Amino acid sequence: DLFDIWRVIDFRNICWPAIVNSIPTLFALSIFSLIHVPINIPAFAISTKTEADMNKELVAHGYSNMFAGAFGGLQNYMAYTQSVLYARSGGMGKASGLAVAVATSALFFVGPKMASYI
Repeated sequence: DLFDIWRVIDFRNICWPAIVNSIPTLFALSIFSLIHVPINIPAFAISTKTEADMNKELVAHGYSNMFAGAFGGLQNYMAYTQSVLYARSGGMGKASGLAVAVATSALFFVGPKMASYI
């Protein structure tokens, strides 16, 4: 179950000073994730000779990070080199994006079981 973590955590056993000490790191990571979109999206658009709508990109990253945070996932980060490789190998359009989303979703459930055999 996705929310099992909230049943097994005993908040009395958490080292709250360690949480407080990690706040500067959390703040730095938040700032880094805020500035990566305005840097990487225009660079990706130039590399792939496409037009980028920064408003759409920022809104999409905002929603994805909001849902990831709400459900305990990792933050969204555009990996520039993988994105350029994907685009140059023909991965443009909604169909290929949907295929990647389905494959990634399947690996979310199957991947940990497969990794235990590696």
